[in-house]
Amino acid sequence: MIPEIFKQNISLDIKVFGFEVNVDYVYNWPESRKDDKEPLVVHLEFRSNSHVISSTGYRSHFLFSAFLKDCEYKSIEELAVSLGEHLARENGYEPPQPEQQLSLF
Repeated sequence: MIPEIFKQNISLDIKVFGFEVNVDYVYNWPESRKDDKEPLVVHLEFRSNSHVISSTGYRSHFLFSAFLKDCEYKSIEELAVSLGEHLARENGYEPPQPEQQLSLF
């Protein structure tokens, strides 16, 4: 069963590798179904003023709601940050690694 926390529509402001990103999360409920099956998809829209998510600052992502049944995420925010980081890497963003950072002191 999909946890109730994921069965809502919400707009979030998150940080993806330190960049501010707005996410619209939509849980697609079936409109005219007579059975009790869960909806098929969840839709997330990522918007950012930076190019971390895409060259336009906008990405749309669908996932099967069945993924949420056994996921380890405790909140929609955790899911959105994780997916945003994945999309940023897919877009070519390389987050700084601790060994790549310099210290003056």
